[in-house]
Amino acid sequence: MKNNCKLFLLMLVGAVLLSACASKKQVTDSATTTTGKADTEKSALKKIVQTVNANRQDEKFLTSKLSLSVQTDDKKVSFGGSLRMKRDEVIQLSLVTFGILEVARIEITPDYLLIIDKVGRQYVKASFSDISFLRSAGVDFRTLQALFWDELFLLTGKAPADNLFTKTADGNNAKLVNAEGTHAVLTFLVDTSAGLLQQTAVSPHASGATPYLTWQYADFAPLGGKKFPARHRITSGSNSRPFTMTISLSSLRNEGGWETRTELPSQNYTEVPAEKLLSRIINLKR
Repeated sequence: MKNNCKLFLLMLVGAVLLSACASKKQVTDSATTTTGKADTEKSALKKIVQTVNANRQDEKFLTSKLSLSVQTDDKKVSFGGSLRMKRDEVIQLSLVTFGILEVARIEITPDYLLIIDKVGRQYVKASFSDISFLRSAGVDFRTLQALFWDELFLLTGKAPADNLFTKTADGNNAKLVNAEGTHAVLTFLVDTSAGLLQQTAVSPHASGATPYLTWQYADFAPLGGKKFPARHRITSGSNSRPFTMTISLSSLRNEGGWETRTELPSQNYTEVPAEKLLSRIINLKR
């Protein structure tokens, strides 16, 4: 840290000496350039939420192949499968091993969360309010949909608007913060040159606290007339067992015509608590 401070001071002194040797016109031009850059950043920042909302994906459907891996301190498990989403209606993940054997199905709708473990013949079907860790975090379908679709959102239920965020700029990046939610603070990182959301973090209100969840987006690919992130990296480090989940998507399409609801298993399946089944799915081996 000391070395960094010394380097900064040397650079600062050098800049002062160089500017002292410059003509008055050069100093004036420099100030004008700096002011112009600041004005440009301020102008871009003023409507950044409007820009991100305009650039977000507006297709109704998304279907994709997926490769999913979950890394904890002592274990890594990987799956193939598919992701299918219909806006405002459903998010479906099918997890397979050996390329053909479906081992789990996760279905998220506005009314319920359905998880089917086909290996252990267990399932969960519950509303968001019935699942303690989702209820305590204030997470519902709208929240998860925004995360999967790479969109701005607010925990208060309001539509994201420019005046609802504290905004700061750093070169081509902007940080948007909303602390109105009772359960958490939302922080969004945006690439201002592309107008695309790069990261969402959900954190406790305590200053400097480790985020509950960080969701990063990369490898944007075309879908319809806009772009969609083909790589999602999800990390959580605030609980007793931190994890990292990576979702890589390929063959992105906007196809409909598939079943948006999964029927419950007809027999020989046992209903279990959500926390137990999620733990089992993570611990499945290929």
